[in-house]
Amino acid sequence: MGQENLSFVLEKPGSVKFEDQPIPKLASPYDVLVNVKFTGICGSDVHYWQHGAIGSFIVKAPMVLGHESSGIISEVGDKVTS
Repeated sequence: MGQENLSFVLEKPGSVKFEDQPIPKLASPYDVLVNVKFTGICGSDVHYWQHGAIGSFIVKAPMVLGHESSGIISEVGDKVTS
């Protein structure tokens, strides 16, 4: 079975892995589901990986890295108009 929602997970400082995550469901009629094709890893992601924290935010549980993504809209809620 192929992976459905491959994610780059920081387990703890210096330890990352790829992990299949559940595909989210639309929770609101205004939600949009995006099939992510590419994600950038930025300086804050590298800082979390190296140090486990940025300022007062300390990673205490596994965290998905990468927040600069692009993809294709695969589902829209009933109230989405544009």
